[in-house]
Amino acid sequence: MSEEPNPMSGLWPLVPPGATGWLLELCGDGLTGFMPPAMPDAVWVLNALYEHERGPTEVSYDEYHQARLADGSTQPHIVGDLDLDAVSIATGGGLGRARHPGPGWRRLRWTELARRTGDPIVPDRLMPSYRCFPSVKKEGSWPLSMIPPTEGSLDRETWSQLIAILTHYSPAGADTRCLAYYNPLTLVPCPRRVDICSCRYAASVRVADCCS
Repeated sequence: MSEEPNPMSGLWPLVPPGATGWLLELCGDGLTGFMPPAMPDAVWVLNALYEHERGPTEVSYDEYHQARLADGSTQPHIVGDLDLDAVSIATGGGLGRARHPGPGWRRLRWTELARRTGDPIVPDRLMPSYRCFPSVKKEGSWPLSMIPPTEGSLDRETWSQLIAILTHYSPAGADTRCLAYYNPLTLVPCPRRVDICSCRYAASVRVADCCS
């Protein structure tokens, strides 16, 4: 195996791959993470959703994007001979860590939007994702007055609140050990011809260190 250092090992000390063995038995695979079966006290921690204080608008992200293409203020996305703008929709969503967009925007809770629209917070048999709140969107595109949840990491505000709750209810408080699991395809220097299952890595810190 390559001796290249793991980029996370300086922040989170690595633990033996067997530390996630119980999750492998419970869920299988684990290449991109583990999804344990639902438990009685299980909850979703939902990514942030924001709404402009001026209220709703009828214009969607895709309509705005198409208007900018038409007037030449933005360039089309061409890959080879394929015009991506002609075959896709600008949903308004993004990837990575969410953050507060700044003045004029407020946090919109999923429960509030569900009450307003009549849509379920999460449709039956789906997970929280861009597929939620279909009645809000036009052909899959969110209105410009909203910033939909990202498909990625939690925003700092939600993360800090989660850590505070875990600290309060954990057996050893802030000193309770916890594990973080990283996708081996992106963080572990596995050679091409190795069983990816042998490259599972988890890292361990105290709950209190998660906010650093």
